[in-house]
Amino acid sequence: MSVLTVHNRFEKKVVRRTRFGITRGQALLFLISFSLFFYLLTELVFASGVEVAPPVKEITVRAGDSLWKLAVRYQEEAKMDVNELVAAIKEINDMEGVMIYPGQTLRIPLPE
Repeated sequence: MSVLTVHNRFEKKVVRRTRFGITRGQALLFLISFSLFFYLLTELVFASGVEVAPPVKEITVRAGDSLWKLAVRYQEEAKMDVNELVAAIKEINDMEGVMIYPGQTLRIPLPE
């Protein structure tokens, strides 16, 4: 009989610990996934606050038109006072002055 095959029955046995739970790699992967999920969730929530362009009507300026005449013509449709509509037309079309030209396309703001 060989010495290698003899076992001491009084020898303390090595206890192998069983690992329960997750490893560091799994925890790191979970943390990255969790962070990415909440980042995308907040992007979706706050992206819904993006401003939507107000409804407009595009018109082509004819000879003899002025901002005042256009505002008078479209004030019922826009449901605004003439002065307010002139200011709104200037703002929505990025105009500094009141000069308009025949053939020019302007946007007239309409109520939502």
